[in-house]
Amino acid sequence: MELNKCPNCNGKLELAANRKRMVCAFCGSEFTLDDTTKEEVGDQPIFKDWFIYDWDYQTLTENPKYNVPVLAFVRTLNENDSAAKIEQYIRDYHMSFDEISAPGIREKNMEDISRRLSSSLTPDERIILYNDNGIFARGKTGVVITNKRTFFVEKKSFKDVMHVNIPYLLFGYSVGLPELKLGEKYANNIGIFNSHFELMGVAAALICALAFEQKPDRPKIRLTSLVK
Repeated sequence: MELNKCPNCNGKLELAANRKRMVCAFCGSEFTLDDTTKEEVGDQPIFKDWFIYDWDYQTLTENPKYNVPVLAFVRTLNENDSAAKIEQYIRDYHMSFDEISAPGIREKNMEDISRRLSSSLTPDERIILYNDNGIFARGKTGVVITNKRTFFVEKKSFKDVMHVNIPYLLFGYSVGLPELKLGEKYANNIGIFNSHFELMGVAAALICALAFEQKPDRPKIRLTSLVK
């Protein structure tokens, strides 16, 4: 049986929560993991060889307080084979929120941010997504994801992390809400995607896809968590 395809309908197969069976998301067919599939999937649900696993996936996915971004992260990586497809998925299904902008979608809301970052962008760099987390400073703070890096913009300053350099993703929670941080345990939090927890996971999947497309031989990204 091909790892990613249902033999009954050719739909996408996903690892069941108990990690002992494959389930077709389209027709609902279930299949016992044979020895070959077990070896390919291992003890984790992501079908790409990009990660070192230092998370408790079962615990993360069992708690509804923080499982949405984790499940969205896994599903997005398994169902899309390129960063371009993930980007299009975001534009098709995750752009209905007023505080989320992208080129051609509420683009006026990101004019100030784009202007501030313009001198820092390389010639081949483009903004993909902007999350405005401003309350009294709309359009001036938030998270900006480009095809090269993620910017964390404050009112008077900003910092950035290059996607090819991200050492790990930290999945956690604060006051009962999900957090997802890039490379530093106490900074670089893309969890400020307000209450759009699925988009948080999809954005993290996009960042990983961009990182490995730009540098396929980069070190694997460690997936870790505050939830053990």
